[in-house]
Amino acid sequence: MVVARQLAYKKTPICSSVPPSRGEQGNSKRYQPSTWDAYFDEKRDVAIDASTTLCTYLRHATAAPSEGQRTPVFIMHHGAGAGGLSFGLVTKLIHAMSEGKCAVLAFDCRGHGDSVSEDDTVFHLARFSKDLVALVQQVYDVKQHDFILVGHSMGGSVVVDVAYQQLLSNVLGVVVMDVVEGSALEALQSMTKLLSSRPRSFTSIEQAIQWSYKSKMVRNLEACRLSIPPLMKWSDDEQKFVWRTDLELTQPYWKEWFTDLSKKFLGSPTSKLLLLAGTDRLDKELTIAQMQGKFQMNVVMNAGHFIHEDAPDKTATYLVDFWTRFSKLILPMKKLA
Repeated sequence: MVVARQLAYKKTPICSSVPPSRGEQGNSKRYQPSTWDAYFDEKRDVAIDASTTLCTYLRHATAAPSEGQRTPVFIMHHGAGAGGLSFGLVTKLIHAMSEGKCAVLAFDCRGHGDSVSEDDTVFHLARFSKDLVALVQQVYDVKQHDFILVGHSMGGSVVVDVAYQQLLSNVLGVVVMDVVEGSALEALQSMTKLLSSRPRSFTSIEQAIQWSYKSKMVRNLEACRLSIPPLMKWSDDEQKFVWRTDLELTQPYWKEWFTDLSKKFLGSPTSKLLLLAGTDRLDKELTIAQMQGKFQMNVVMNAGHFIHEDAPDKTATYLVDFWTRFSKLILPMKKLA
């Protein structure tokens, strides 16, 4: 039920017109929102074209790369209905574990979080892939960086598509979190029912955080307090907070996202890592390929679908180890005469 859980539990960005009393409903301080600046160095609105601005969170590398080497950057793409701040805890840990050598970029993709675009409800895989590449090229000098593409659930399909088609230079590796093609496509049949089972509105942001935590959508309260607020927006019609992203509008794209995911993952000409919340997620094609040593796989125990939020320490450890192992295979850049 990987995709079922993922798609059923996605959310929405903060609208500019919110009432002044988010916490008036008496929710405990335990569920008060936290802010991005405890995890990232910078929040930047990046215009990738005339009609699209992506809300981007950056953690800068603080240690210079070795001579002849490029600065490594983890590029994080969230799943449907989630947002860039879902990677906040992992980002802070990656920076510490790498001793400042790694940078991190996380962002709200179109139709999510605080990002703005004219075609806010167009969720084609090719569109997501194009957005990611354009964003990276806007923020970084590609020739001076190595990129580790990390995608959770639907975001996994995006980073694999970019790696498989070689749309971005200097991709050191691709990491897919808790989604595989077989189980994802099977779970789509139950998606509509699962979407209808979650609350459609909340009286406060604190209530949305509380529900997300107590329902075990996200099992880490610190992560909930950070990632949930941008997934909500105020509705003047309902006089309540509603989900920023209407996941029912993504239904026409579900099969497109996950079809051929295994083929493209295995065919990507770069190092590959699959992080799963349980071995039951692995389909037949990937099981055979894993036995043949075609990719690295780690299972994050005692975590739900949002493994990077539920177990940020384990996730960060696996990501930094992945970077450390395969970065040694990169040849130094040649000096220009």
